Amino acid sequence: MEERFGVAEDARDRWENDFPQWLDDETYRVYVAEVDGEVVGFATAHRWGPPPIYAESSEVFIDELYVRPDDRRQGLGSQLVQAVRDWTGRIGAQRLRLNVLAANEEARAFWAAQEARPLTVTLAVEHEGAEDATDDEGSKKIGF
Repeated sequence: MEERFGVAEDARDRWENDFPQWLDDETYRVYVAEVDGEVVGFATAHRWGPPPIYAESSEVFIDELYVRPDDRRQGLGSQLVQAVRDWTGRIGAQRLRLNVLAANEEARAFWAAQEARPLTVTLAVEHEGAEDATDDEGSKKIGF
């Protein structure tokens, strides 16, 4: 697992705050996998479109896909992805988009089996001292 991604201390509070809003927003979907009445996985997705400088397209972005480790390799992840694919088809979106951590070989293999292919490469540049930053100047135009 990528060490820069960990569960936040306030994750439950944030989830409880955001989850009801997602349920009320027609552009979001939450799919749940249950085994014997117990939630063992979920997928969250939302409608997405490119920034305005690119040609318009309708896409669905899979924000999260999770299946509890003990319940993996039973087809639950594939079923969750299929539910998102079905929604994608119903709304006429052209593709699914998602991110996967480069170091997560198991997830990359899962997505390859789902016919996901690389589209972009996301890079990260770590910034030393970022935790000490206090000045937030917002967006600025550069070179215009």
